[in-house]
Amino acid sequence: MNIYLIRHSDSEGLSKGMKDFERGLTPEGEIKIRNACLFWQNIITEFDFIISSPYLRALQTAKIIASVYNYKKEIVIDRRIGCGSETDDLIEILNNHQSGEIAIVGHQPDLSIHVSRLISGTGASIEFKKAAIAKISFSGKVREGKGVLEFLVPPGLFIPK
Repeated sequence: MNIYLIRHSDSEGLSKGMKDFERGLTPEGEIKIRNACLFWQNIITEFDFIISSPYLRALQTAKIIASVYNYKKEIVIDRRIGCGSETDDLIEILNNHQSGEIAIVGHQPDLSIHVSRLISGTGASIEFKKAAIAKISFSGKVREGKGVLEFLVPPGLFIPK
């Protein structure tokens, strides 16, 4: 199983009367994630599942990924991937999907913590920028400390200047 942890792209700041859950992507954030996806297509041919946090900015990111990849299935929205997500919940979600190429769209600092816990029993320091992607592979079930970090690609490598 290959999992792809993806941080949502650039989003609006909080404003008075707006809840964190409601913050959407900025126009620049939409362009950034679309360009990222076009680059990812050089190394990732398809996703079997796209699973997203219910927060608007993550869901918008997931929808752009689905559009670029011509993904025909429904995006799975799971509140357990929202801000403050737990690695144990992520592992359960992933193991319920059994296998394949699975994209997870979530938030910081959760994604850094997930990568660290999935690839190391002792911890790893991970910087996870907006619109970055990390690939972790597992032979068999997803288990803490048993994943192999194949890559962590920051957005600066695929955003045209």
